[in-house]
Amino acid sequence: MDEPLLGLGSLTPTGRRLPFAAVNLISDPIHGYIELTKRLSPAESGAAGLPEESVAEEDVLDSAWLQRLRRISQLQSARWVFPTAEHSRFTHGLGVMHEAGLWARSLYPSLRSELAGTGSGGTIPSEGLVVETMRMAGLLHDVGHGPFAHFFDDHVLAAFRAPADARRAPGKRLSHEDLGARIIEAELGTLLGGLRRAPGAVAERDAFADGESIDPRWLSFLIAKPALADPAMPSWVRWLQPLLSGVFTVDNLDYVRRDAYLTGVAVGPVDVERLRRYTFIGEAGLTLYEPGLGALEIFLTARRFMYQQVYFHRTVRAIDLDLAEVFGASIRAIFGEGSPADRLAAYADLDEYALLHQAARWSRGVDVAGPAD
Repeated sequence: MDEPLLGLGSLTPTGRRLPFAAVNLISDPIHGYIELTKRLSPAESGAAGLPEESVAEEDVLDSAWLQRLRRISQLQSARWVFPTAEHSRFTHGLGVMHEAGLWARSLYPSLRSELAGTGSGGTIPSEGLVVETMRMAGLLHDVGHGPFAHFFDDHVLAAFRAPADARRAPGKRLSHEDLGARIIEAELGTLLGGLRRAPGAVAERDAFADGESIDPRWLSFLIAKPALADPAMPSWVRWLQPLLSGVFTVDNLDYVRRDAYLTGVAVGPVDVERLRRYTFIGEAGLTLYEPGLGALEIFLTARRFMYQQVYFHRTVRAIDLDLAEVFGASIRAIFGEGSPADRLAAYADLDEYALLHQAARWSRGVDVAGPAD
């Protein structure tokens, strides 16, 4: 028989930590409930058999860089064509985090088996570390986006060179993934390094092993497009990278369903669970077993339909063509002429609210390069 709760607390009379007490639940229309770890005191961690921690996922979520994504729309100009599509990059990031965690747990047995069979002699990471690394990569994959997302990539960021990086060929144009990597490593690295567990309260499964921590460079590698050439990257990180940059990814498995639901566009059922059950890590890396091909075909059909009906809608594309002219002066007034990669503090303040405010001033004849009215 289960032990009774003590009032509104979360400890049993014997002091055992209840599983739900280590996480918060976020209601989501696509995934149901999304778990988010909350920080435990040393006494609470000890009662649960979990390692002491100074940071939890809730702290990463509360950072200014993540909260900024609330003010960047998921569908940029499409929300003016589909009025119910008012969701943000923030809510999409939560969904990708959740999806990434599910995939990491599902793939861990085959990943562990493949690592053990390579004979490389390398350390096999704990399940908790693998799951949490993928969750953070999912949460942060869009952290470098600017206002109106891909429009900003094409019309603003691409004007600059990406920061020099020995892991890629020179001459690459700046993208939101490059900025995301810079933000992760320079702004969020310390916070990420303090995480010690994935959601749950089963220490053997969810806690990191002694001495383990998330290296922010792993996340930069996972979200990079095109992929970085880094021979020092752990093999398990390289094997999981296609989950964020491939035919089916934790990113597009969320946004196709989320965007369809919130635009009201009807797509066929996407059987994500079947895809997940028939995907494993093998000698060739991420591999889909033949019985999952039907689910993949249905998903690709749904994704193509969303591009036809929403992302490449004729009115959406027409608005995109006008955005550069409308916001050009506003972007220069807020950000100046320097590369965003060199001015992260200014970039942190650049969201759609700021851009629309400056555009409104410009429409009233105010010199947007001058002081605010």
